[in-house]
Parts: sequence; structure tokens; C-alpha cells
Amino acid sequence: MNIQDLRYYHELVNLKSYTKTAEKFGVSQPTITAAVKRLERKFDAQFLIRDQSHKSLIITKLGMQFDEHVQSILNEISVAAAEIQQEKEADISFGLPPVIGRNYFPSLVPELLAKGLLNKLKVVESGSYDLIGLLKEGKINFSLLGLTKPQVAPGLKLEIIKHYPIKVIVSKENPLAKKKGIYFREIADQNFIGLNSDYIHTRALAEMVKKNKISLNTIYRSPDVMVVKSLVAQNLGIGYLTELSIDDRDNVVTLPLLDKEQPEFILAAATRENHLMTTKEEALWQILTHK
Repeated sequence: MNIQDLRYYHELVNLKSYTKTAEKFGVSQPTITAAVKRLERKFDAQFLIRDQSHKSLIITKLGMQFDEHVQSILNEISVAAAEIQQEKEADISFGLPPVIGRNYFPSLVPELLAKGLLNKLKVVESGSYDLIGLLKEGKINFSLLGLTKPQVAPGLKLEIIKHYPIKVIVSKENPLAKKKGIYFREIADQNFIGLNSDYIHTRALAEMVKKNKISLNTIYRSPDVMVVKSLVAQNLGIGYLTELSIDDRDNVVTLPLLDKEQPEFILAAATRENHLMTTKEEALWQILTHK
């Protein structure tokens, strides 16, 4: 069976046009027709019906079911191709979210250096949810992730490393700084400085807002945690950050939330379940998961 026939077929199901499908691949329309006929003969089934009177294309039930399998096959082939290319390049593709890269990854550097792995890492910096997508697509093989729940997409292997609380941060001049802890609802009347949607914090924040049925007076959103901490330190507003991203040099006060149920920042390492690790990759995995 020709893999290209599967590509033609899947695109034809999407576009529902022989002409548009042929144009997309730069081939003739009869090429697409022949590919479909080969597949139908192979499986002894009718996948498509051409309605000449209405000039339309009907996908049969079997045709739709077959396309689900085709998508899975094409995805696996894409992942395999990406893995093979990475192996040729002899680098370890590695995802790293900004907060984890700045506040946790440096603690791993001495061991990575000692094992000769640091210069083998091909680092991709992005938000955790984007990195999960890259893992599934085979564009990276390993990643550190920040999550609010200890689970990821099917097909990925996850190892929890540590749990960090997410806290409210305020300026030392803010009246709230005198408290030992607050309930989330208490921040409703404060100016709020948040992170953009690429961060796990934003999803955790949305969860707490919905749960407490309040709205926030968000005056600014930044893609940079350092900017958020700087603005909060100037008493321009309050923030909501994981304990992992805060240290004594930030000149802010951290307040634990007193709410019984609240999200936390879960630091985890992830790879694909079906990824066969090289010797160096196994050493990296052991360092990431402390095994």
C-alpha cells in the first residue's frame, strides 16, 4: 500500500474536491482518482460516492471510519520521520518552559555537564501546553513541564518531580503584606498584574476565578515573570505566581491561599511512551526524574 495514496485520500476527505486535492499536491486529477480506486480495491469497500447531478462528493460511513485510521497512520509516520531526523542530528530535542528554565533547570546543569549531556541538548523554549503538542508530534523527545493536574495527553509518559503551591504576591507596602494568608476572594478589589495565556498560571488563575465567582481588575498582562514581579514590587498591583518562580531578591511578599481546594504548580518530566531512548537519552531521563 502506497503511503502517498493515504495522504491523497485524507486530503480529499477534508477538501471534498478532486480538483482542489490535485492542485494542493501538484498532480493531475486522475492521479487522485487512481489512488482512491487502489485503496477501495485493497479493502474491498466503497469509501467515496461522486454525485454527478449535484457535483458533490459523499463520504460513506466506511470512508469516514477509514479516514480515522489514515490520520493515525500518517501521524505515526510523521513522528517516526521526526525521530529519525533527530537521531541523524545527534542532538537531544528538549522542551523547557521559561519559568522552569530560569528557576529550576540551573540546578540540573552541574550533573548534565558532568555526564557530557549539556552540549547535546537542543532546547526549545515555550509554554508547557505548546510543548505537549510538540512532544505528541515528535518534534521534541523530552520536556520539563508545568501542570495543574498530574496528567497529559494519551501516548505521553509523565514523571512527577515536585509540587509547588501557587501564591499571591504583593508589595511590601501593600496592606495585605501584613497577613499570613488570604482567601482568593479577597483579591477581587485589588489591581491585578498577570501573565499571558502561554503560562500555566493563567489557567490556574481562571480556575480560581470561576470557583470563587469573582472578577479581577486586571490592569496589565506580561509574557515575562520578571516584569510581573517588578511591577508588583512597585505596588502597582498584585500577582499570582508559583513559589518556584519567587526568591528573596524579588522584594515582594508571598501570601499562601487559605482556600481548601486550589490548583498547584506541578513540575514534571515527559516523553512519548513509544520513544526508544538512546544511551544518552536514558542518562538525561534519569537526571530529570532523579532516578
